[in-house]
Order: sequence, then structure tokens, then C-alpha cells
Amino acid sequence: MPNPQPGTILGAYRVEGTIGAGSMGEVFKGIDTGLNRRVAIKILSEKHKDSPELRARFVREGRAVAAISHPNVVQVFATGQFDERPYIAMELLDGTDLGSIVENNGPLDSLSAALNVLDAAQGLAAASRAGLIHRDVKPSNLVRLSDGKVKVTDFGLAKPVDPGAEPALTAMGVVVGTPDYIAPEQARGEPIDERVDIYALGGTLYFLLTGIPPFRTGKPAEDKYLKVVARHLRNPPPDASVVKPACDRELAELARTMMAKKSVERPSYDELVHQLSGIVARLDPTAVPMLMSSSRDRSRPFSVPPENQRSDESATVSDGGLAPGTVPRAFPGWLVLITLLSIAVFVAGLVVYLRKGDTPAQGASPGAGTSPPAKDASVGANVGAAASEAPAGMRLVRKPDGSPWFYTDAQPVSVAAYRQVFSKHEQAGKPEDPVVNLSYTEAKSFALTRGARLLTSAEWDAAVVTPNVAVVPGLFEWVDSPDEKKRIVRHHGKTLTRPDQKQKDVTFRTARNP
Repeated sequence: MPNPQPGTILGAYRVEGTIGAGSMGEVFKGIDTGLNRRVAIKILSEKHKDSPELRARFVREGRAVAAISHPNVVQVFATGQFDERPYIAMELLDGTDLGSIVENNGPLDSLSAALNVLDAAQGLAAASRAGLIHRDVKPSNLVRLSDGKVKVTDFGLAKPVDPGAEPALTAMGVVVGTPDYIAPEQARGEPIDERVDIYALGGTLYFLLTGIPPFRTGKPAEDKYLKVVARHLRNPPPDASVVKPACDRELAELARTMMAKKSVERPSYDELVHQLSGIVARLDPTAVPMLMSSSRDRSRPFSVPPENQRSDESATVSDGGLAPGTVPRAFPGWLVLITLLSIAVFVAGLVVYLRKGDTPAQGASPGAGTSPPAKDASVGANVGAAASEAPAGMRLVRKPDGSPWFYTDAQPVSVAAYRQVFSKHEQAGKPEDPVVNLSYTEAKSFALTRGARLLTSAEWDAAVVTPNVAVVPGLFEWVDSPDEKKRIVRHHGKTLTRPDQKQKDVTFRTARNP
């Protein structure tokens, strides 16, 4: 019998059209006639209907995914039979897979890549807690919805962590999975656990950052199946920051750690989610409330296990809590994030307090390497008095009518001040030098973490003609740029646009409202 035509009734569902086809089956668009809910109906291909192994694998996918209830995993509603072929009815996703997004638009920025992989990690962690290994994690199996959330799909190759009475559908030594993201132990046909999915997710993260799968050369003759698999087996994990220097170094290093050759050297899901959450919070502090909400959505709060502790230790978890008699191993992830953010703010405030004595006095030279203070009689005679009330190291900028407008740093942010908040910043020179080699996003994140903001273009123009506000010759400064495609840098008489990536000749300063 051919595939169902529009109007065909399959249980509670009416087929309305075709969506596409995969390796194991065709996918159709349908509607739940009782709930008036749109669904996707996946039916085992007719060519596979006589294969007991593939029929069993297909049915197992439906049972397995139906047992997972998580916002980052596609939801299965029901299973059934059509023409002696099993089908699965699942939610119809309104989105695009990550592979297509990168192929159509190029590599993602570091923040977007971290957010997408964080969602995927949480979904795969939920599958692992349900006893499943996906075994085919790749960009095309991660769908980003219209609201930005990512869902893990296509559990067609999923395998129980502990098969028990489950029939062994793949013989020992038989390789399954996509060669571009296959873990070494999976390629060798050895016994596997959930860490093969972490390896594949690390390769996916590398792809999102660079636009190419790991261990690909771009030369068809060198990128045949067996040659790619051989590189997974013997070559060290590639560094995304080498291919794309603008990407976040910590995120690139995390991708390499996830692709460690030895599975025991890869992070657990708890460690992975924790580190990704920290990277997201650093790149965009405004995302912290979202991360807190996300941690409440998970069926188990993320934590960092003790060193060398396996993440698959037995524990019974239900409704977000530990089973009676078990001992909590770590604090909830949202509490860890809030604690770290509070410490960062406290340290930043302490640094400002301790540096009060280093602030140049009114009328004094701003120091070596800076231009002399600008003079402008139109600012008003009482600026000096007002400046004494400004926060340490800042100056009051007034409107043309003399009323207070905003406070601004007297000097660009120094290397030392930046490292007090984000310690992982490499820059040659002295600690008091203006910080450079920063992207716009990094500058804005620092300002937000300090409870400040970047200056607008108009504010920058007013600030640099305020007495005792120094501008460093030869350096531009980031200013607030709402247009994501046009990040603006300013200098005396010059306005340029730059890509949102590290710039050697761009520094920045912050502003606060009075």
C-alpha cells in the first residue's frame, strides 16, 4: 500500500500533507481531530516494513521519547500502525534545524552557539536520565524553534543505557551514527554510554562556531567516510578559535574537551550545563533570569560533580528532588549562578573602592599614554564641584543647559579593572593600560556586570569635551550600537563600524545615570 494521502485517518489523526523523508521513514503533516492540534506523523518506510530489526528500532524510538518530558526534547503523543508499518505522532516543530541555519547564514556568534548547545545538552541530559543514548547527535537533529528554544529530535538510533531485556538491535562491532560527529569508541564498535552524545555535541558546537564539521578538510578526496572516521580515532580535537579567532576562547576550549578521545575526560552533563550557563552569563549578563527559569524547568537541578566523579551514579529522581535517603551532591544551578554573579559585583565594587586613591586629581595630568584633558568653557563653571560628587573614577557630564546628564569614566576601562570581572583576558602591557582585544558584546557585558552601560554616540561626543575626561590617542571606543550588524566605534572626528569581534585598536568606557 502506498503512503497515506491527504485526508487519510490514522487513529486520532488526519493526514494533511508531506513534510519530508529520513533514513528510516517518511514524515507527514497531520492534525489531531479531537484536540485540533497540529502534529508530525513519522511512518516507517515501506522498504523497511519486512525488517524486524528496523521495525523494533522504530517502535522503540516512539516508546523511548514518549517517556521523556522535557522542553528541549520533541514530544511524542502516540504510536500506532498503518499498513502493518508503525508510526509515531509527535509535536510539529515550528523552526529550522541548526545545520540548515548555519548552511544558509554562516557560523553563529559565540552567545547564540552557547545558548543552542545549552538547550541541547539539557534535552540530552533528560534523555540520559530516562536511560537513553541518542547515538546520532548532529546539527540537523537539533531544531531551533521560532521562540529561540532548541529541541532534540530523531531518536531513531537511540539505545538504552542499560538494555536489560531489550533486544540487542545492533550487533557488537556494527557502527551506527554520523561520521562527522561519531565518538572514537562508537566508531570502534565498543560498548558505549551517554558520553558518545557529549562527544557528538562537542563536534556540533565546533560546527556552529566555524561552519564546518570537525575533521573535515574541504577536499572531497580527503573527506571520504573512512578518512573522516580515522581522524576521529587518531587526530587531536580541533580548536574552533584557530578557524574563527573571533569566537569565545572558553567556548572553543569546551568544545575540544567535549571531544576528548577518552570518554572519561569529557565533562558530565551536569558539568557541561554548569559551564555553558557560566559562559552565557558572562557573554550576556541579562540572560541570568532566563538561566534561572530554565534550571527550574529541568527535572533535576544541574550541579558540578566532585572531581573524577561519574555522572551516572545511581540515584532516583522525581519531581525535581532527590529520592528519600539520598544526599544532595551540590547546590541547584540557579543558586550557583546568583552566587557567582554576586561575588563578581562585590569584587568589582571593592576594586573601585580600593582604587579611589588612584584617581587623578582635578586638573592633574591623566597619566602617561593619555591625551591632555580637553578644555571647553561651555560646560559651566561649577563642573569641578559636581565632579567631586561623582562615583570614584567618573566625571559628571552636563547637558547644554547645565543640568546633570550622566557620569562617565574619566579614563577608558583598564586591563586590571577588566580582569577583576572577567579574569580570562590576555593582553600584553601594563595593568593600567586601556583594555583592548575585546568584542562589542564583551564590552557591553562588562558594563552590565558593573551596573553600568556603554555610552551612546551623543553621550561620547559630550563626554570627551568634559574637563578631566581623557581620550587615548590612536584608540577607538565602543559605543552603544542597537543595530547588530553595525557596531559603532568612535574617536575624535571619526565614526566607524566594526564587526562584533575582538579589536586591537578599540577600547571602551562606561556610563551611569546620576
